[in-house]
Amino acid sequence: MKQKLALAILVIIAGAIAFFILQSQPQPKQMDSLLTNDGRPLRTLEGHWALGNVVSLIRHTERCDRSENQCVDGDDGITIPGAKEAMKIGVGYKNLPAHTTVIYNSPIKRTVQTADFMFGRKTTNQPWLIENCKESLQENIFKYKESGKNLILITHSGCINSLKNKQGAALIKSNLNIDETYGYSVFLTVDKHKREINILGYLLAKDWDAAYK
Repeated sequence: MKQKLALAILVIIAGAIAFFILQSQPQPKQMDSLLTNDGRPLRTLEGHWALGNVVSLIRHTERCDRSENQCVDGDDGITIPGAKEAMKIGVGYKNLPAHTTVIYNSPIKRTVQTADFMFGRKTTNQPWLIENCKESLQENIFKYKESGKNLILITHSGCINSLKNKQGAALIKSNLNIDETYGYSVFLTVDKHKREINILGYLLAKDWDAAYK
């Protein structure tokens, strides 16, 4: 009887220890719009932006080869509505606190055009934002993020979706394969020493008007 009782106690203790270990492990955070919670995540972003702590990944705007809208220049680029949307997003970024920012874009035409309409000709082509992007984006973020400088990367949905946490779980919870996410921006901070990425939140292209009325 005593042996059975002791065994039962050991099972309970082992279960409690296992539960504690699981609970203490870092859990994937739910990724929210910066407009939730009365805009508090947006204020957090602004604080980090003012210090040069932020990496922003932007999906190109509407691609012409998947739309009936008029093209800017060739069907391998973006549409006229996509160009207008890119300009509005660029205006939105100007509302963030002024700080040194490095801007890179994929050399594919639709991302080049998106970058130009957003930020003028202040961006630099980076082949790693398209070549082997799904395999190398995360490491290149750690490599190219400079201390005290924000980093903006205009790229593609597949690249953005490739980001993972240390447990191998996807960091990006948004569906980037729908038209609504053209011009999508996700904001993150990185810890190079710990090799960790923290998601601050995201804004859809249409959200910038509400963010900065």
